[in-house]
Amino acid sequence: MEMQTVLLSNQRWKEVNPIQFGWEHCAPGHSFGPASRSYLLLHYVVSGKGVFTVGGRSYDLGPGQIFVIHPYDMTYYEADREAPWHYLWIGFELGLPLPEALSRDVLLLPQAEKLFSSMRQAASLTAGREAFLCGKIWELLALLQSGPFQERQGRGQDYVNAAKTYLETEYMRGISISELSRRLNLDRSYFSGLFRRETGKSPQQYLTGFRLEKGAELMREHGQTPSEAAISTGYSDVFSFSRMFKRYFGVSPTEYLKKC
Repeated sequence: MEMQTVLLSNQRWKEVNPIQFGWEHCAPGHSFGPASRSYLLLHYVVSGKGVFTVGGRSYDLGPGQIFVIHPYDMTYYEADREAPWHYLWIGFELGLPLPEALSRDVLLLPQAEKLFSSMRQAASLTAGREAFLCGKIWELLALLQSGPFQERQGRGQDYVNAAKTYLETEYMRGISISELSRRLNLDRSYFSGLFRRETGKSPQQYLTGFRLEKGAELMREHGQTPSEAAISTGYSDVFSFSRMFKRYFGVSPTEYLKKC
């Protein structure tokens, strides 16, 4: 039996916080449990076989599979006596909504082997092990969300979130809603209807409101003039900005500043 664990310091990061990492070439019949943990723990099976048991359910596992140990679940796992498994594990706390794939007990994800194997580089680092593994966990989450486990019913929200992020970071440019829908590979009418269902506003209404709120913030908190705020928020001239600002806030930019 060969086992190695990488010593980590708990950084208490809120979104993704690595707790433990290691790997093991198990001896025939080697077992662990029943036991529970307070964090999420994933084992990737590189070779060999074994059995994973949780909640009265038992799974015969082999290469390319991941068994998922959820916080506080009582689990037991045992290596095969003739072909004992070799696995790598990563334990972490997740402050994000749990991806649908990780709500399962077992995953078949052979394309994750390279990613799990690359985590072993953490052992050679003298500093930054936690940050390195945190990046690898983010890669794993991205793989799970882009792979066969992605829920089709969640795609609508994904499209809207991507569109909102684009609008909120590119608002100072001349943004075309038609261009945005093309970049999402969606028909414009379908995209607009989807966006309105999720936000209560059309994409153009959302963009206009965001620009004007940002313009008000720039004047109120950063001392910009109406002309500077207009340019900073994607308006070609102060007159167009002032007209839309008054329609949105009920007062002109100059009157708004007097009240601040």
